Amino acid sequence: MSDPRPAAERPYQTDEEWGRAVHARRTGVAAAFLAPQLHAGMQLIDCGCGPGSITVDLARAVAPGEAIGIDIRADALTHARTLARERGIANVAFQAASVYQLPYADGSFDAAFACAALQHLAAPVAALKEIRRVLRPGGVIGIVDGSSPITFRYPTSQLLEASDKLRVLQREHNTGRSSDALQLRALLREAGFARTRASG
Repeated sequence: MSDPRPAAERPYQTDEEWGRAVHARRTGVAAAFLAPQLHAGMQLIDCGCGPGSITVDLARAVAPGEAIGIDIRADALTHARTLARERGIANVAFQAASVYQLPYADGSFDAAFACAALQHLAAPVAALKEIRRVLRPGGVIGIVDGSSPITFRYPTSQLLEASDKLRVLQREHNTGRSSDALQLRALLREAGFARTRASG
């Protein structure tokens, strides 16, 4: 199978320990806004699931339905499977897949979730269209993304400011597009989602 990512896009990489720590801190909070839309028996896909800490919580919310986490990073999926085993979550599975080419039939899921994934993509609308394809009519999608290149710090230093500028350049290099903040509502509409609601 060929790589469906746009040619300019480079896979997002993080230090493993840092990534697990960040995901662990946002678990339970990151998807809290989606919880009222979830119910027992749903089929859910978590796109860009990383080490699975949010996915296993989503699996609990839809049990006895199933949650599937997808990511292109094999090491992240290994951690996700280990976490699910450690927590005794049986209704979750993890699969290596690209959000641009999901290996599922049209209308396979009732709900979809993506946390901090779109900001790392060269073609976020293409990814959203693919997520929409696998959602059933009336399905719900939850997006959490912090794509803004603006960082507020106090106190700051020249070193921290230089680091922030490098992060912006790195995102542009990895995605092949400007690092301007994503206009999520506009992207969702462009991808064909009819109703949107934002929170912060």
